[in-house]
Amino acid sequence: MKFRINLFRKMTKTNLIYFLFAFGLVTMIWSCNDDPKLPGYEYMPDMYRGASYKQNSSNPNFKDSMTNRNPVAGTIARNQPFPFPYPHTNEGYELAGKELMNPLPKDSINMAEGQRLFGIFCIHCHGPEGKGNGTIVANGKFPPPPSYSGSQLKDLPEGKMFWTVTYGKNLMGSHASQLTQDERWKIIMYVQTLQKLGGDVKTTDSTATKTDKVMADKTPAKTTTKTKAKGK
Repeated sequence: MKFRINLFRKMTKTNLIYFLFAFGLVTMIWSCNDDPKLPGYEYMPDMYRGASYKQNSSNPNFKDSMTNRNPVAGTIARNQPFPFPYPHTNEGYELAGKELMNPLPKDSINMAEGQRLFGIFCIHCHGPEGKGNGTIVANGKFPPPPSYSGSQLKDLPEGKMFWTVTYGKNLMGSHASQLTQDERWKIIMYVQTLQKLGGDVKTTDSTATKTDKVMADKTPAKTTTKTKAKGK
């Protein structure tokens, strides 16, 4: 005991500093390791590091011994829309028309966004005024859809519109994967303004008549070719 005391007494202030520095350096190196799963030596780790179970590991707290748990029934993930409660049936279509209402405020911002989205996803079939004279109809690729302001669709409820955009109807496919629920409602908000324009589109060469004309022009051409072949 006396030897130790005498040893510390003989150490100069400079040597003591060197000793403490070397001791601290060795302690720091000793606390480090190459294993990313081990934190090294920590002072009182239980105070701030809980003994949690790793994913896919065994867990004695549950009957199935699995750490991973399924979400509670009816759970909706963050930033995900609420489930659509109306089935893909005629009954679901009619019920949506009676019960489903647009939850978004009908303001200028939503209206402008609906018009922008309409120009991306709808205008090529329905046309800029919803008359059913879009570019692919004018090219004779598809028959014209009904006009929004015509007798068939001018009084169509917004719930039925949302159902149709969600599931698709007749030649129109589902847009649920391309548009969020809010985006669908914004488009419907703009479509409702087109319902008020009034009147069906006039049948011209740019709509169904052009399709019929193209088919009619092709048939005589084939007949003429066969006749010439027989003459030869």
